Amino acid sequence: MRFYLAVLLLIISGSALACSCSELPTSSAFERADYVYVGRVMSAAVTSDEVVESQLNVQEVFKGQPDQNVFVSAATHNAGCEAVVVVGQQYIVFGQYGKKPVLHSCSDTKMLQYPEQIEELRNGS
Repeated sequence: MRFYLAVLLLIISGSALACSCSELPTSSAFERADYVYVGRVMSAAVTSDEVVESQLNVQEVFKGQPDQNVFVSAATHNAGCEAVVVVGQQYIVFGQYGKKPVLHSCSDTKMLQYPEQIEELRNGS
């Protein structure tokens, strides 16, 4: 019995470790990005490629000129550690020209969670 319990705990802890990632400071993400903006998710739909593509309304630009007003994330049934897309919620989007920004637990693009995040962006960090 103890053996099975130990194996179960190892599996559970291994799953948790697979989801962890190192968080880089916002200033590093800001420097790497071609454009940065806050946008509100207006709609989200699962594509034929099994990803969720979210359409955003750009609300405030902090760097560059966005060439995408979308981001993609994993479809929920395949999304072991993926971030959740909430229609109506604001996200900070860090993008590279010619590529769709990606939302997942370790990406620079994140859900806006507190007002200080916007102030940090306004200050260029």
